[in-house]
Amino acid sequence: MKRILLISLAFVLVLAACKGKKPKEITDEDLTAADFIALAPQLSYPILINDSLLNAKEKDSVLVKQETYKTFLPDSVYQKLYPKTKNLKLYLIGKSADGDKGNYVLVKSMLGKEKGAQLIYFDKKSQYLGSLNIGALLPKGSATRYCRIDNKHNITFIQERKTPTGELWTNETIYFMDQSGKFIIAMTNSTEDLSDMIMGNPIDSLPRKAKYSADYTTDKKNLVSIRDGSNEKSFEFFIHFSKQNGDCVGEVKGTGEWIEKNKGIFRDRSGDCAITFDFTTSSVRISEQNCGLYRGITCFFEGSYPKKKEAVKKKKK
Repeated sequence: MKRILLISLAFVLVLAACKGKKPKEITDEDLTAADFIALAPQLSYPILINDSLLNAKEKDSVLVKQETYKTFLPDSVYQKLYPKTKNLKLYLIGKSADGDKGNYVLVKSMLGKEKGAQLIYFDKKSQYLGSLNIGALLPKGSATRYCRIDNKHNITFIQERKTPTGELWTNETIYFMDQSGKFIIAMTNSTEDLSDMIMGNPIDSLPRKAKYSADYTTDKKNLVSIRDGSNEKSFEFFIHFSKQNGDCVGEVKGTGEWIEKNKGIFRDRSGDCAITFDFTTSSVRISEQNCGLYRGITCFFEGSYPKKKEAVKKKKK
């Protein structure tokens, strides 16, 4: 009877101790990798890592202690992902279970104005296996860009850009993780039609010392190139444009004359075609009259083209 009472009392004490035990929190210093994974909320598919996620203000309740998190990764990996650690803030965003094999854990990093995201893979024993620095691989530039992770854990980096003529171009680079934990490129896709690309600039090697001698372009398929003429009253030019999804293309090369300080004109000696060039310090606007010989019938030599910045030449020592 006494033995039964002692066992019952022990059970009650254990139960009371369990109830009184404080649950783990992400801010705890004694977290294990298993605790870290367990605390990560399950993310729904598709998982999107975009500017909205990177710029969102995170709660302090998901702020990870750097010294604790550091113990989950090899030193070389940590240093590569986070080369600067002073004032670095890390936030646990969530996880995606890879069946019974392991878990992908998404971490967000903030260092001043620099914002990034890292995908860390832990196997079923909560051991580090691989990582991908998503923030560093996001396409650069002002175009729409984001990373999408589907339920098969294909990791796709996407860039969407609308051309001046209204077409939407999408470029994709798809990664997956192999058995060793290495993330590799599976394939790249692009909806961009390259059949009407500029095949070369026939006047590129000519001098460009005059004030408006430069390249003016909106993308790889639209170019107004200006070069120095044989005298101060003339200039050489080459125009290539593509509109209507590549269905209407125009191209012409010739010599123009300056009629004002910032205005030039090309008059075709073999026909009625005339193209005017209006320059500013940052762009050129072109317009035409009767230049159907050099283009498709449904588009024209017209529009504004921003000046392309020249690459800075390194000074020779």
